This record gives sequence, C-alpha cells and structure tokens, in this order.
Amino acid sequence: MDMRMKSLSRIAMVLAYLPFIAFIIFIGLYPLKFFLTDGAVGILTMKSDTFLKDKVWKTFFNTHIIFGGLALLIGWIQFNKYIRNNYRDLHRMIGMLYVFSTWLSVLGIGYISFFAEGGAIAFFGFVIGALIWFYTTIQGYISIRKGLFIKHQQYLIYSYATCLGAATLRIWLPILVTKTGNFLLSYQLVSWISWLPNLIVAYFIIKRHAHKANNEQSICSR
Repeated sequence: MDMRMKSLSRIAMVLAYLPFIAFIIFIGLYPLKFFLTDGAVGILTMKSDTFLKDKVWKTFFNTHIIFGGLALLIGWIQFNKYIRNNYRDLHRMIGMLYVFSTWLSVLGIGYISFFAEGGAIAFFGFVIGALIWFYTTIQGYISIRKGLFIKHQQYLIYSYATCLGAATLRIWLPILVTKTGNFLLSYQLVSWISWLPNLIVAYFIIKRHAHKANNEQSICSR
C-alpha cells in the first residue's frame, strides 16, 4: 500500500510540474523567433535600424538570447534527483554546459545593457541581475570542485532562480504595461522585478531544505 501511495505521489508531483516545465521549454525556445521571422520582432521593434544593422550589437544580442535560452532549457534538469543519482556523467555534462552557457549569456547582457530601453535604471537592473547569475554560477562550480555538495546545490538554486528572470520577465512585463499604461516605466521596473522576487523564493526554498535536512538528522540521531 505504501509503495502504491508513493507512486501516486510521484505521478501527482510530475503532473504538477508539467505546466512549469512546458513554460520553461517555451521560453527557452523563444529565441528561435528572432531567427525564423523576417524583420524585427519582440524587443527588436523598439530598436532603430542603426542597432539592427550593427554587427557587434547583433552578435552580443544573439549570444545572450541563444545561450540564455539554452541555460534555461537545461538548468531545471539538474534538480531532478533521479538523473542526479543515476546518471552522474550526464548530470556533470549538463552542468558544464549550463556554466558555459551562463558565462556567454552574461557576456552578451553586459554589452547590450548599455543600450537597453529605460536608461540607467534598466541598465543597472539587468546588469546586477546578470552579475548575480554569473557569481552564483561560478560559486556553484567552485563548490562542487571542492566537494561542498550542499553549498553547490544552494548556489545553483540561486543561479537558476536568476536565470528564470528571462521567463518571469515575460510574465511581469505585460502585467506592468497593463497596470501603468507606460511601456518605458514598465521596462524599468521589470529589469528588477524579473529576478528579485525569484531570489527571495530561492532563499525560502533553501531554508526549507535546510530545515528538512536538520529534522531528518535529528530523527536519525535518536
């Protein structure tokens, strides 16, 4: 009976995560839109022809969206216990690809943020978010190299929470535009709101995991 309940619980958990995973895949593949559509689409409609014809800007923009999308697509897989425990080589390979993708995407953000709509407010919002993503990813990598598994997991939770800013941006932006009626103001706000609440959620997830681990350790020591 217990085995049956556990199986049902796992199925329910998978079904609960399906909408989230589907949304992540959709956002992760969103950059394809820029390559499969003729003319300017999305945020590019806000840019002048000068930017669109600037090869340096376009290279950094494409680097950001391609590798940012890839990091988003593969990052969630790393939190799957089954894959992590049974396919360690795959987990390692995906992890390295995630780190590599993060670094390149952040490099792209660093350049294109100088030309972001919304001026200094948007610039600092996106750059600080990118630097946090970069820092937590590096620390996650350093931690696992030192064998600090818990630290590794904690840093990567923060890292992916920041990476998810690409997804939450697309949720928040239309809401803010509807509420304020001002795209520029909304874009300035979303440059911060897209990742700050994610980090707060990540903090509480880490605290919950730590509390659960302490309880299990306390029970085992009795």
